[in-house]
Amino acid sequence: MNTSSFEREIAFIKEHYGSPMFSPIMRWNDKYLTEEFKGMIPYICINDLVNYQYVICAIPQEEVRMMLMEMNRKNVVKEYDSLESMVIDGWRIDT
Repeated sequence: MNTSSFEREIAFIKEHYGSPMFSPIMRWNDKYLTEEFKGMIPYICINDLVNYQYVICAIPQEEVRMMLMEMNRKNVVKEYDSLESMVIDGWRIDT
């Protein structure tokens, strides 16, 4: 990932942390898409956005509607110390 796309992704995700109205759905990072998470959608819960915690969780696909408003963590996939480390590891917002 080049510097400008990295900075764009950081800025895009920061918008969700700045005004957490819904849970952003993430694109699967192939490193973590295991059989355990088959049929699930990765997301960041609203409470983690509010508390500036960088935790990717997964929720069964059938529980996801047009906008996901999940307050709490379900099925933690990976936790990070910073937004930058989350993006460096390969996570992206699903647009």
